[in-house]
Amino acid sequence: MPVFDTPITTNDTSLERVLAQPLPVVLVLYDRPDRGLDKALKAAAKEFAGEILVARVDVTENPESHARFGRPALPALLTLDDGEVESRAASIRPADVEAHVDFLMGQGPKPLETSAQAEARAASGGVPVHVSDRSFAQDVLNSDVPVLVDFWAPWCGPCHMVAPSLERIASQYTGQVKVAKLNVDENPQTARQYQAMSIPMLLLFNRGQVAGKLVGAHPLSNIEQLVKQAL
Repeated sequence: MPVFDTPITTNDTSLERVLAQPLPVVLVLYDRPDRGLDKALKAAAKEFAGEILVARVDVTENPESHARFGRPALPALLTLDDGEVESRAASIRPADVEAHVDFLMGQGPKPLETSAQAEARAASGGVPVHVSDRSFAQDVLNSDVPVLVDFWAPWCGPCHMVAPSLERIASQYTGQVKVAKLNVDENPQTARQYQAMSIPMLLLFNRGQVAGKLVGAHPLSNIEQLVKQAL
């Protein structure tokens, strides 16, 4: 493929081809011009020409690309390798570009979210949410999107083993699937209703009905396969 030493502008139609090409991708979603951000992207594209591809999408004209990644607060940045999200940040500033590019190139640690970025991601559904007996109907059964519910308890070792996978699912499928956690000790009514005798137990709800189930500390691949049943 040709070597690009400047950011490319893509759209809903061509984004899949951009992500399918062999180079890691730095993708920025935006809704208005930002001179400082453009400068940072141009510097990254020039410095790592032939090693990464820097792409940007104006989501005002390409809403599907925004929805695909969970409608993060703009401007947003994602780094991807082989189509998989490696890092992401919402409400970015120019300095965030360098930090995420360094991480993608193996030259720095994974950037930590600022408190503002974490709040933005939580608001968009990009982290697991805690539900209770009282909120279960509203947050799960009446949800507009499928919900993966983790029936767990603090003393349960296998529950902690699957927690990182659930966080990744929540982040990866933001806007498409909600991940919820229900503490069975604190919420016995719902635990009894769905017969959570062995935990962790994952139930996938779609339109208020159970659409799938996993019991035990399953690997990420199994959990993701369950989630995809509802997409």
